[in-house]
Amino acid sequence: MCDAENPAKPWRLANNLYGNGTPALSLLHLEIERFYNFIQSTATEFYLRAEAVRCIEDMLVSIWPGASVEVFGSFRTGLNLPLSDIDLVVENRRSYWYNPPLYELESELVARGVADPQTVNVVDTAAVPVVKFTERVSQIKFDISFNVGSGVKAAELIKDLIHEFPDLPKLVMVLKQFLAMHGLNDVYRSGGISSYGITLMCIGFLQHQSQNNLKYNNNNRLGILLLKFLEYYGRKFDFNKYAISVTGKGGCETKEQLRSTMGNYNWQSFLSIQDPITPSNDIGRSSYAALGVMKMFEAAFQKLSRLVDLDPTRITGPILDSIVEVPQQVINYRDWVHYNFRHLVSSGSSSGPPPSPPSPGKILKRRRSSQYNDSKPCTTSTSEGESTDGNANAPNMLEC
Repeated sequence: MCDAENPAKPWRLANNLYGNGTPALSLLHLEIERFYNFIQSTATEFYLRAEAVRCIEDMLVSIWPGASVEVFGSFRTGLNLPLSDIDLVVENRRSYWYNPPLYELESELVARGVADPQTVNVVDTAAVPVVKFTERVSQIKFDISFNVGSGVKAAELIKDLIHEFPDLPKLVMVLKQFLAMHGLNDVYRSGGISSYGITLMCIGFLQHQSQNNLKYNNNNRLGILLLKFLEYYGRKFDFNKYAISVTGKGGCETKEQLRSTMGNYNWQSFLSIQDPITPSNDIGRSSYAALGVMKMFEAAFQKLSRLVDLDPTRITGPILDSIVEVPQQVINYRDWVHYNFRHLVSSGSSSGPPPSPPSPGKILKRRRSSQYNDSKPCTTSTSEGESTDGNANAPNMLEC
């Protein structure tokens, strides 16, 4: 356990690995591996999320008996941080909702004691209207939308692309935590970049690497990929000319081409990310803080580059913590979850996460346990073989 002034550094390696001549990129690779193993959901966290989903699903079906409920987003793909929201979509199989029942859901959440009134927020002006709330028992945040099946298709596509790019989850999780610690992982609140958006950016980058037949040593691969991602988007990518697009193999498309073929929204935003499920949809159009994020990527690249360029014998501690940290509130919440909900994992379960994230129809369907009913809400605040150099000269714009 660490205190508030000393955030957790679960990626720290054994002290004797620092300063013993091991190359910095190899150390960074190992730290990313350790960070990923730490930040993934444990079995208890996974089953708590699954149980919370089941309870919300039961409530929704009791309100609208003809409805179907699906999980999408990072919980479905397995790319969720410990405090990530859970995304659900409700579809009425009996009739289409032309006016999604957002305020009816708000009333039911409060009346049934599922969420405290101060945590419920109806966002009816967004392109996809949503009801946001915090589930009372688990303290997990939910986003519920209606009639939008594209989110489920997007999650399945991401799962397929994880098989194509095995390093994708590790890169995404580091970058999601980087955005979260700066409060830039929420489009609605801060104009930052959504989980889906940063995942598509990582895929576009990896496609670009693959197209150029760039391969790296297994001893330092993740360190190089993180550095190159930060350089790619922080210094080289021409956001005025290109949109990120994963529908091809190069990771980007000219905005002019998208304007001529898609037209929708005119592709005028600084950060344009083409939705592979709905190609006319620009995922980045509401990320008004994107320019600031790219500047932060460049600053992070420079920090890491300076450390990577050090004489290996002068490295005294973790490299990753120059750009990433895990706040104490995350540690507190995870400790609270494991203390209060460890009964959700059978005594024969392993300590690691289940072998795969939830899939359609396979979310736990067991009865809500009395222990889950009686658990008290959490009181913790829970607001997800190549050399480099630190040259800070003006970047050259990248051509796709």
